Amino acid sequence: MQQKALRAVTSQFILTTMKKPYSNRLLLTALFAISTTVAAANPWSTRHIENPDGPGMAMDILYEGNPSARLIYGEGQMKPFLHVFGLEGELLTNPGVDAEGDTAGRFPHHRGIFIGWNRVRSELGNDDLWHLRRNESMEVTDIRTSAVTDDYAEIVAEIVWRSSNKDDAGDNTLLRETRTLRISKPDGQRNTTVDATFTLTAARDLSLGGDLQHAGVHFRAHRDVNDRANETIYMWDPDVDGGRGRIVNPEMRWCRLVYPISDQWYSTIQLNAPSNPTEELSWRDYGRFGFFFKREMQQDESFTINYRFITSPVRAPGENGFDQSMADAIRKLSDEAYQTYAEHF
Repeated sequence: MQQKALRAVTSQFILTTMKKPYSNRLLLTALFAISTTVAAANPWSTRHIENPDGPGMAMDILYEGNPSARLIYGEGQMKPFLHVFGLEGELLTNPGVDAEGDTAGRFPHHRGIFIGWNRVRSELGNDDLWHLRRNESMEVTDIRTSAVTDDYAEIVAEIVWRSSNKDDAGDNTLLRETRTLRISKPDGQRNTTVDATFTLTAARDLSLGGDLQHAGVHFRAHRDVNDRANETIYMWDPDVDGGRGRIVNPEMRWCRLVYPISDQWYSTIQLNAPSNPTEELSWRDYGRFGFFFKREMQQDESFTINYRFITSPVRAPGENGFDQSMADAIRKLSDEAYQTYAEHF
């Protein structure tokens, strides 16, 4: 292991026996009291609001009233993406724009947890659904589901990927995507798990291509991490040489980034479902990493890919990174997390 490379709620009440009949009013009062108690006990909630930190809309996922994750989309945003928050409500992921909507920081098209390919080829020509510089777009057309249970919150969004060109009928649809984001805290309040499922359906014959630095499903840490890029630590499995930010290996199982946010350190691991197509892993020391593959698609063809992201606060590493015992412990935890996730596929 190289040191740098180390580097809804639905509650149903059935009244089966009663010693004496309730009046309708008393029954409604009793049911309201029970449902209020259940709702109060549920730590998860969602809210649909204007983005408080910039343009567009936000679907907040709250745990005990505090933001845990936030889906950002809409006017002024180049692509829909998911933010993740830290222990004190601090933003851990890159917004790409400032409060006025102006691009900010290095590589502002990298935003939170996101998906894209920079070479989408079809009868409409070549489109870049990564940088989206030529009027390409990813448009959220519907928030189909916003639901909570005692254990998680879930958002299902319908998204249309559009070309910069139109066909003879005036249609520029390339792909239709269903994005399912389930947020949970199975290990308590300190850890946030995002189960992300992307189902893509081709609206016409096309190919998803590009290169590993500009395609796939990625995580981008907050832009402030760029100023401390020499402190970030990466680990991955299999533990192979990952020089120059590229690993060509179809057996990649997970990648973990350790990074500073102000005085606190965090770790985010991306678990790659064994059912996913995989060609390469991309990583950059400023805090962006993810898995890449290419695919040819025929009209109406669909495929689904799944990833799990787990973000946790961690102990600050030393000047030379983690010592070997700490590195071994992190690797063991990462392997265990992957095995637990892989059992679902």
